[in-house]
Amino acid sequence: MDVQPDQDRPSFTHWWMVGILCLVNAVAFIDRAALPLLVQPIKHDLNISDTMMSFLIGAAFILTYALGGAIVGAFADRFARRPILSLGIAAWGLSTIFCGWAASYVALFVGRCGVGSGEATCGPTSMSLIKDAFHARYRGRAVAIWSMGASIGGGIALLAGGAILHFVGETGSYLLPVVQVTVRSWQLVLIACGAIALPVAVLVFTFPEPGRRSRGSEPHVALKDALATVAGRWTVFAPLFLANAATIMLSVGYSSWLPAFLGRTWGIPAGQIGLTYGLIVLVFSTSSQFIAGFLVDITYRRFGLPAVPALGAIICAVIFLPSVAIPMSSSILAAWALLAVFNLLAASLFTIGTSTIVHLSPGSAIGKITSVHFAWVGITGSAIAPTLVAVLAEAVLGGGADALGRSLAIVGGVLATVGGLSLLTVFWQLRPSASAAIAAQSILRS
Repeated sequence: MDVQPDQDRPSFTHWWMVGILCLVNAVAFIDRAALPLLVQPIKHDLNISDTMMSFLIGAAFILTYALGGAIVGAFADRFARRPILSLGIAAWGLSTIFCGWAASYVALFVGRCGVGSGEATCGPTSMSLIKDAFHARYRGRAVAIWSMGASIGGGIALLAGGAILHFVGETGSYLLPVVQVTVRSWQLVLIACGAIALPVAVLVFTFPEPGRRSRGSEPHVALKDALATVAGRWTVFAPLFLANAATIMLSVGYSSWLPAFLGRTWGIPAGQIGLTYGLIVLVFSTSSQFIAGFLVDITYRRFGLPAVPALGAIICAVIFLPSVAIPMSSSILAAWALLAVFNLLAASLFTIGTSTIVHLSPGSAIGKITSVHFAWVGITGSAIAPTLVAVLAEAVLGGGADALGRSLAIVGGVLATVGGLSLLTVFWQLRPSASAAIAAQSILRS
């Protein structure tokens, strides 16, 4: 029987910290989920194409997210992480409010860049705090609770955004009572999303800064040394980064274009889509991440780290079917049912991939390595995935009435396959015999 020392068990303070980090992640994902819901009204008001809209969803955000993440990762390994995170929350909240006041494509693009720079603080600081606060036995659950924020925030954004669009109308206007300014419905959604973030910036200071587990035992490492650590185990990190990119592209590609697909295919108003899809995300995606945390910890404890990516590979194999079948559904009820299954599976893959990264990264370089990881999945997920779906639909499939659905099916099937094969490769490289061979080669080189 595996007896766990009492000193390894997290305290209430540790779980409180993770709860606040979950809330931070939820706020970060509120605007990410809200923008895809607003595709149709924004396109109507700004007179832009699907591809231009995809740049707002992805490229504008990730330009500063990737660059900012590298800087934040270096800071998170050396300085107190709570002030860094609090400033980032305030920055993306104000930038989202700015997006709500935007009256042109250029202004909205600039605002999205500001959102990206602020949200770059979320991942590296949170993973650094969790690495130091939690023993390895409990990190899977801690990462899962943090990851749940993405589904909670996404679901709230869809529900609240759907409610606003339902009552105001997709192309309606609203008079703000205090400033007496009229804004469009989509602008009202973004202003509300940004305002929610500001109080959360203060809550970060309600938990103490955990001590560094690596301080005194591991020297401080520069970014180039952290990258050298990754390069030294490239046979593990390369397929792991590819798997995490494929699975996040699968989730983001679907969530970015599903509201537009459902609206065009079934003629459902955006408000109704937001309410139904929001409930699915809240119930199934959140449950998926919570369950995945326990599965990761149980799998790690009973079978070792190699079994964790193997679990992810199995989920990728199962998720292939709904990924391909959702756009081909014969009824809207079938589409909603398959979407529920998709969300139940897809959300767990991010928890599995991120937990594996945290386990493999040394504490002295966790901020830098995870910043590279989040920048990578941000570029592939937020920048490439939405544009890939749009370009395939418009330029390759002809942009017809069913082009968006066929594009989602093709991209979904390919990404599920790539993710599964990559995670199998990680398992193969982490198995005990492979790890022993790598260690022997390292001794010979030295």
